[in-house]
Amino acid sequence: MNRLHRRTGFTLVELLVVASIFAMLFGMIALGARPNSRGNVRLAAQQLASVLLATQTRALGSAAGAGLIFESTGVGNRQSSTVFNGDVPPFLEGTATGMPPATLSALTATVTVSPTTGAAADLQNGYRIQFFKKGQNAQPAGAWMGFAPPSTVSLRTLDGQTANNTIWPRPAGGTSMDVRITCYPTPGNVALVLPKTAAIDLRFSGVGDNPATTWGTLANKGNIGLVYDTVGGLDTVMQQVTSAPALRTVQPYQPTGPLYFFVVSRAELDNAAINTLASDQSVWVMVHPQTGRVTVSSNIPQNGTSATAVNLARKNARNGVPIGK
Repeated sequence: MNRLHRRTGFTLVELLVVASIFAMLFGMIALGARPNSRGNVRLAAQQLASVLLATQTRALGSAAGAGLIFESTGVGNRQSSTVFNGDVPPFLEGTATGMPPATLSALTATVTVSPTTGAAADLQNGYRIQFFKKGQNAQPAGAWMGFAPPSTVSLRTLDGQTANNTIWPRPAGGTSMDVRITCYPTPGNVALVLPKTAAIDLRFSGVGDNPATTWGTLANKGNIGLVYDTVGGLDTVMQQVTSAPALRTVQPYQPTGPLYFFVVSRAELDNAAINTLASDQSVWVMVHPQTGRVTVSSNIPQNGTSATAVNLARKNARNGVPIGK
């Protein structure tokens, strides 16, 4: 009677076939794991867009809004690769005397503010003030005005306020008015660390389409902050956000034009001989100021770095053309 024998191993041919399959799979994995600068730049831009949208969502319904802080690094503070959530304090409320200034055409006024929801030291973190009056002589809130702690109120000239179009507040009764003060955000937990091969080029990042303006570039302005308002619009962009009050010499700005972030290859950014505007790897992330809508768009390579070249490079972003279209 024939006996049936069960195989308990593999033949040499089978082992070689399996080994070749594994070798091919490992090769594919290794190939996919190689650094891909273009892919990492696009990934970084998409991650940044996601963080911006998440911050806008956090701001909805919050009176003080929600913010982000971009850490500036490198020579001239020209690049950023780490973004922090900005903890926006509640409005600092209190009373103030000294309004209006003796000369109504003045650009600044000196007031004495007495906080009721915080300490006098908290005034050092304020940057914007609004006057109103509660009680029997109630007055509606006026326009937001600039505030340089601890006592200087100013017209927000960067936002278009002038002595001809802005009325200094005047108390309807008595000498004091109620105030609320907006304070700078403080760094919270890390919201985003870009891939090591990508960074934000702050030289060509900025607000609006004129790089020659104060906010046309975000380079050499210290850490950059932005705050969304309670309805999701881009409320404020600010520089030197984590610096001492004495270094905050430029009033935060309420943008009327798009905010652009230029995401590039770190190797290209670190090489002074390479113009990142000329790279087809670079990507624009644009934030619409009124709606907070975010668009990720391809860079249109330009040989120069002039204002004209920057505007041409931003064409896809300005027109809302998403990447890959």
